[in-house]
Order: sequence, then C-alpha cells, then structure tokens
Amino acid sequence: MSLLRGPGRGRAFVRFLGAVGWLLVAYYLANRAAHGFSRGAAFPLVRNLFQIFMLIVGFGYMELAWDRSSEPMKAMGLARRPGGLGEFGMGAALGWGIATAVLLFIALAGHFYVQLWTAPRAWGLLVLQLPTLAAGALAGEIAFRGYPFQKLVEAVGPFSATILAAIFFGVARVATPGATPTAVWIGAVAAILLSAAYLRTHALWLSWGLHFAWTASIGILFGQPLAGSRQVSSVIHTYADGPTWLTGGEFGPEASLIALIVLWVGLYFLVRMTRDLAWKYGQPEITPAGIPMDLGHPMHPAPPAAASAPAVEAPKAGLVQIAGMSAAGSPARQETTSDAPPAE
Repeated sequence: MSLLRGPGRGRAFVRFLGAVGWLLVAYYLANRAAHGFSRGAAFPLVRNLFQIFMLIVGFGYMELAWDRSSEPMKAMGLARRPGGLGEFGMGAALGWGIATAVLLFIALAGHFYVQLWTAPRAWGLLVLQLPTLAAGALAGEIAFRGYPFQKLVEAVGPFSATILAAIFFGVARVATPGATPTAVWIGAVAAILLSAAYLRTHALWLSWGLHFAWTASIGILFGQPLAGSRQVSSVIHTYADGPTWLTGGEFGPEASLIALIVLWVGLYFLVRMTRDLAWKYGQPEITPAGIPMDLGHPMHPAPPAAASAPAVEAPKAGLVQIAGMSAAGSPARQETTSDAPPAE
C-alpha cells in the first residue's frame, strides 16, 4: 500500500506534511505570477486570486490522488450546499460584532480621532480593497482550515489539531513587525475561533465570513491598522489615544487586551449559534452494511397460515392435556388426568 494512500493516522500525517509543502510552493508561485500582471494597487488582489487558484488545484489533486475523493471541492470544505450563503452571513455578522465590541470598548475607555479622506482615489481604493480582503480571507481559510488542517485532524484528532494550529499562528505572529505578547496570544485565540468554525460546520463558509468581516471592519469600517499596516484604510482613518495594552498602539486592535477577551466571548457565541449546524453536519455518516432488507418486498415472504402452524388434534374424551413449553420450544411437563378413580 502507498505511503500516501489508505487509512491510518500515520498516512494522514504524511499527507498533512505534503499539503504544507504545497502551501509554501503555491504562495511563492502566486507571488511571482502576480508580479507579472500588476505592481500597483491591484497587486494584492491579483496575488490573492492566484493563491486561491494554486491552492485549489494542488489540494484538489491531493484529494483525488491520495484520498480517492470523488468530490474534491466538498472534501476541501468548499461544498455547494443550500445554507452556504447563510453560513457566510452568520460568520460575517459574528466577525463584525466582535470587531465592533472591541472598538467600542477602546473608544469608551480612551479617545478616538477620526480623519476622512474623500478624494476620488480614496473611493477607488475602497472599491478595490473589499474584494482584496474577501479573496485574502478565502485564501487563508483554504490554506489553514482546508486540506492541511483536515489531514491534521485525521492524524491527531480535532482538539490537538486546533491547539497545534493556535501555536503555529501565535509563533507566526511573533515575526510580524511591532507584534506584542498580547498580539501573539490574540493570533492563537483567533486561530482557535476559526478552527472551531470549520469543525462545527465541516465547511469553510462560516470561517470565511468571520475572517473577512473581522479584517474589513477593523481596516475599512473603523480605519484602524491591521497587524501594524494601514494599507487597508482608505476613506476613514482613526487614531486611538490610550495605553498600548488597551488600544494596541500602532499594531492596532489585534494587540489590544480587550480584543483578547472579546474573542473568547465570541467563541462562546459561535458555539451557541452553530448548534443546529453542528448537529446537521457534524454527525458521522451512516452507511448500510450487511444484508439489505426491503420491508416493502421481503426476501422471504411469510408462509401461508395453513402451512405455518400444524393442526392441533382435539383431545380425546375424558382426557385433559396440560403442556408447558420451555424456552427452547420443547415440552416442559405433561400431566394426564382421567375420570376413572386411581388404582389402589
């Protein structure tokens, strides 16, 4: 049997390592390809679209060749199902709510200074940044909640896979310029929240909506830095005045202690909101086994009544038979009485 094909935790982990390798290659190739098409304001959007394409092609091949999946898109978490749009909207509402709560607490405890840039270029950038953030969020979910995460779940279980993903995101946040210890913890908790969104629905629509709304709300709606970058803010620019532990400083709300607390509360609401979805999509699939039975057309119809039960002969006159049947179907005891007096 191939090292990459077949069941087993060990093979699932090998497939996870292969998926991580392709993830690195896909990001490199997408970045190189995007440079050939655009170097201006549209570059992030083109790069994100190339990432989505490369990831779907690579992971789709792995689903077909390694996992023998007949529906690779569904297996990756991109299943087309009636409630997909509603799940995206639910995630977007939750992501917007979390971001709004964080910024509201910061504004109440400190001070916000708002600046508006209403030049035509600002509005043009706004139109460009919305699909850029949407494509970036989808690429991130395919990369980190798609095939690699699913293989890690098969290898070590959902709880351990979620913790490992959180550790990875926390360590990755350390390399971000300006990151604080609070920002590292927020990266880890955000990974737990997004992983739970996938595990509750076994699809990426909910986590995609949550990821997109969180970044769009902070960067575009409230004009705050995203991981220390203000490239997303266009029309609205806000500056928070207060201690770094409260506002996040130049890193933005993703380094605020308030965000760390609100994200844990958001995890609670996520679990409550997805109870029906978890029941619908989280139950193991039941497949028939053994001999198929058709109740409408039984394989062995019951015999006719005349043939199923032998005729019982009537007892002779003067005799009464008392027979008890044992559990095995044999006579337990039999007594016979007669009208004649017993012999002395």
